[in-house]
Order: sequence, then C-alpha cells, then structure tokens
Amino acid sequence: MKAEKRVEITKYANDFIRRVEKHCQEEIYVDFQLASVKLDWSLKRSCSRGGMYADGPGINIAMAWLHKRQGSIYYVKEYSSFNKDEEIGGFYSQNQWHQLEMVILHEIAHALQYYSYKLNKFRCKPHGPTFKNFYRRLRNVFLNPYLPEQKELKEKYDADRAAVTKLDEFAWMNRAASS
Repeated sequence: MKAEKRVEITKYANDFIRRVEKHCQEEIYVDFQLASVKLDWSLKRSCSRGGMYADGPGINIAMAWLHKRQGSIYYVKEYSSFNKDEEIGGFYSQNQWHQLEMVILHEIAHALQYYSYKLNKFRCKPHGPTFKNFYRRLRNVFLNPYLPEQKELKEKYDADRAAVTKLDEFAWMNRAASS
C-alpha cells in the first residue's frame, strides 16, 4: 500500500477514535479515556483487540487487513453468535471506511466493557450482554445510520458472486476442453 494511502487511513482512524471516545465521555462514562491506542500495520497482525491494559482501557487495531476499494460491494462478518443481529451483526457496504469503523467500535466496546468491570467489580463473557450493550449503543450512533440499504446491497452482492462463479466455471471448462 502506498504511504499516502496509509497516512490517509491512519488519520481517518485516529479522528474517528477520538470522536467515539468523546461520545463515550459525554454519554456513557465521564472519566472514560483510552490510555492506549495502537494502529498496527504489520502484515503478521490479523486480529484487533480492545480491553484493559496496564495503563488503562485501550485498543489495538490490525490495520493491514482493513483496506477496501471504494465502490466494491463487500460483506463484513461479525462473531457468529450475533452476526445476524440487525444492529450489531454483519453488513454489506461499498464504503471503504465502514469495516474500519466497525472494528474500531467493536474494540472500543470491549474497552468500555473492561472499564465497566473495573468500576462495578463484576464480569461477564467477552461478547456477553455488557459488551453487546455498549457495542449496540456505539453502532447505532456511529455506523448503522450510514450503512446503505442492506436488502438491496445483498441482492447486488449475491448477483456479483454468481456472475464471478459462472466466469470461473466457464474458464475452467475452456481450460479442460483445450487440454
């Protein structure tokens, strides 16, 4: 990836993170502050993480895998236990920023979850009710209102996949016939 594109994505991510953090301070926990924010461009890093670090709540985002071309329809999958949930589940998009925003919101929800555990002295599953509550609240403010019509985009996505499959089958038949 070109350095200019990387700088653009990094700036966008940092600006988005600060907007979400400010919202969390205004609407959820006044004293919530991300003590650690890391945007990791290593190709070896494939998973992001949000939670409690030694210096407080933080996030570490695997960036190299999040770049999408503007205009290409893609599907972003969430954890299977809530992937079909209309508010916090997977979605279709053509906007290059939506997957990045989703990952950031997901990890900030984990940071909020662990911050809440520390304040309230209780714990639940990592993708349990506390996480889902925070994630739902963040998604409904920062991402869901900006997602395109899902039914229409799913139909286009499925049609595009079917066309690619037919082309692949046609190419395979032509190779087999010429052998």
